[in-house]
Amino acid sequence: MKKIVLMGLTILISTNMVACSNKTVAKINDVDVSKEEYKKTEEFLYATGYVEKNEKNSDKVNNDILSFIIDNEVAYQEAQKENIKVKDSDVNEKVEQLKETLENNTSYKEKLESAGITEDFLKEQVKKDLTVAKYKENFIKDIKVTDKEMEAYYNNNKDQFNVKEVKASQILISTLDEDNKEVSKEQKEKLKEKAQSILDKVNNNEDFASLAKKYSDDKNSGKDGGDLGYFAKNEKNIEFTKEVFKLDTNQVSNLIETPYGYHIVKVTDKTTVTKSLEDSKDDIKAKILNEKYTKHIDSLYKKGKITIT
Repeated sequence: MKKIVLMGLTILISTNMVACSNKTVAKINDVDVSKEEYKKTEEFLYATGYVEKNEKNSDKVNNDILSFIIDNEVAYQEAQKENIKVKDSDVNEKVEQLKETLENNTSYKEKLESAGITEDFLKEQVKKDLTVAKYKENFIKDIKVTDKEMEAYYNNNKDQFNVKEVKASQILISTLDEDNKEVSKEQKEKLKEKAQSILDKVNNNEDFASLAKKYSDDKNSGKDGGDLGYFAKNEKNIEFTKEVFKLDTNQVSNLIETPYGYHIVKVTDKTTVTKSLEDSKDDIKAKILNEKYTKHIDSLYKKGKITIT
């Protein structure tokens, strides 16, 4: 599943969208997007952490998600016109990888099952995603990005290269067995109780580093008192960083649950690092190519017939 990339549709959707019908939320050329398909995609993106769920507006169409659906469908239709195909073996391999991930994380699996996401749905999404990825790859492969373009992008977008980092320590109580599979619900509940008892010790002013050395299942950081060093938001698990980056310096988190277990985190420093042009060139090239692809997708929108119902 690719990460959400918005193609400038938010304004279009906001100005044209009315209440959802019972059957469809959008029509993209000759393809209807049913409310059921929309809800499955929405829940899939919520469950995988690509989009944060807003409980206050849970019955309303999320513009970001609808943009994602339209983006993928427009590109997929264009890929079909160009007869771009992916091998069934590649689709099946990716689906098996997803299924293995789900089997190792029962809570993740339960979220998707509750959303009505079946293997057939996963297979169809994987097929679309691989096809769209191949279409994009074909589009950008012959585009040359010059050093002059990269330098201009860097100078005009300096804020993008100011990266927020935190320095933090953690105590991890793992919920994975020796085969890296999630333990049973009963075992997991006991491990949560153990993690909470350690958090209580931290909140009672016991030394965090000593507790990390004694209890943390992350032995690499545990031997150093839980020290993880400095890291940016995109360098760790999204469920982990989403909570850690909310913390103030010297603040300790509540229990943070990820596929790895229960984390107790203390932020010890926060800083902003400015990446140099030389260190940013790969990122800049990718951004420029993505912008060119985005403009291409926008042109397809204008040529096509997209109706928000």
